[in-house]
Amino acid sequence: MMNKEKYYKILFLVAALYNIINSVTFILVSIVATDLFPFFGVEIPPSMIWLQLSLILIALLGVGYILVSRDISKNHGLVFIGGLAKLSFFLMSLLYFFIGDLNILIVLLGSVDLIMVILFMEFLVKNR
Repeated sequence: MMNKEKYYKILFLVAALYNIINSVTFILVSIVATDLFPFFGVEIPPSMIWLQLSLILIALLGVGYILVSRDISKNHGLVFIGGLAKLSFFLMSLLYFFIGDLNILIVLLGSVDLIMVILFMEFLVKNR
């Protein structure tokens, strides 16, 4: 059985990779494959600046999760902020799905974030 410290280190590395890989992927889509936007149920924005800045911030949170994974006794505030960001992404994707501006694929990505929120909360409660 895996000890809790190793489990949490892996959790935050997975969260980091999830954020960084998704961010880089969607930044590349916004640069070289904008014709894929309708596949996700969204229109091509007139400017990519806000999308790309948001994706960079998501990737930077991923870098923060790497820092957490290196020493799980530190940076709990970053875990809290990251959890809020992940919860916000899930809730906003769900809202925009229900109003018809996103398709289910983005909600599924947000559902992974929701699972991570629950795991982050468990970490914060057990590591006060």
